[in-house]
Amino acid sequence: MRIRDLTTGLCYAVLALGFSILAGCNDVSSVSNTAPAGPGALAIASLSLPDGVVNQPYATTVGGSGGISPYNWSVSPPLPPNLDLDPATGAISGIPIASGTSTHTFTLRDSSTPTPQSTQVTLTLTINAAPAVLAITTTSPLPSGNVGQAYSQTVQATGGTGARTWSIITGTLPQNLSLNSATGTISGTPTATGTSSFTVRVADAAGQADQQALSILINPAVPPTITTMSLPGGTVGLPYSQTLAATGGTGTLAWTRSAGSLPANLALSSAGIISGTPTNTGTSNFTVRVTDALSQSDTQALSITISAALTITTTSPLPNARVGRSYNQTLQRSGGTAPFTWSVSAALPSGLQLAASTGVISGTPANGTLGTHTRTYTVQDSSTPRQSFSKSLDLTITN
Repeated sequence: MRIRDLTTGLCYAVLALGFSILAGCNDVSSVSNTAPAGPGALAIASLSLPDGVVNQPYATTVGGSGGISPYNWSVSPPLPPNLDLDPATGAISGIPIASGTSTHTFTLRDSSTPTPQSTQVTLTLTINAAPAVLAITTTSPLPSGNVGQAYSQTVQATGGTGARTWSIITGTLPQNLSLNSATGTISGTPTATGTSSFTVRVADAAGQADQQALSILINPAVPPTITTMSLPGGTVGLPYSQTLAATGGTGTLAWTRSAGSLPANLALSSAGIISGTPTNTGTSNFTVRVTDALSQSDTQALSITISAALTITTTSPLPNARVGRSYNQTLQRSGGTAPFTWSVSAALPSGLQLAASTGVISGTPANGTLGTHTRTYTVQDSSTPRQSFSKSLDLTITN
């Protein structure tokens, strides 16, 4: 603007920067009106808000730039319950108490004069439900173990967030057992007896933790017990193989024959397998012994019966049958291991039948069955593996 000096009659142009330039009252072209450049445009830098969790502290800041500070922040509609926006810094903080997703418009105003700058951004805020409380559900004592036998038990927990981390915070595990920090599994092969007490702790990715006092009893080593009480029979000329079984014991079990003898050409391996191809018939009685790594042992008396090879000894033709007359004929066999099962390749003539358990053909031939009937008869025994033998026989029915 222009001011006239009443003393000198001169006019001065007063500029916004606070100094004057001598000029004529009617000469305005000689006055400079240029000012330095102003601040940058006001802007909100935040494009999203991090998720929160119910009952867990929440803190983030909606950032701003440009304009002239100090800033003033406001939000509409209000933030979720128990969360607040700092109007001076744009910081959002608090402990949310309810889950859900809400949308809010943030307004930033600066201190520019005479007219403040302002800008807005709309952001979504999600508050997730609080995770289930982390809790160890396994109670004491854990199942007991035995010296020399593999042990494995997993401590269980519910709730929590993300990966869990397990640790022993007091006490010690039984000798030679360890805790897997990722799975909570206690495993190993105990080497000493007694009760071990300890406290296990679990923590999750969100910082929750729980602990539980536990104990494990380790008993003395259990001696081996032979569970094989009998053995199937074999057949001359056919391969034989049976594995003896035992429970308990420590380490590798070793088998030996302590008395008697096996059938000719059969042998017992240290792994407990009786195998070979029998060469003689008869029953062999013997005693086996199993011994563990701690020299604990058990014995069992057993026997194996070796039979001749299975065959049908009945010759063809069978005795004739007559229409309308009762018929009874037993098929004969030799060798094999009882019991036996008989079968025939096709149905017998009407009125006759074959007994599966005895091999007896019986009944009364019906009319229309005259003639010679050829069938293949098969007998199967109970050896392991089973033998079977088949033979074709003729049966003639007369009038």
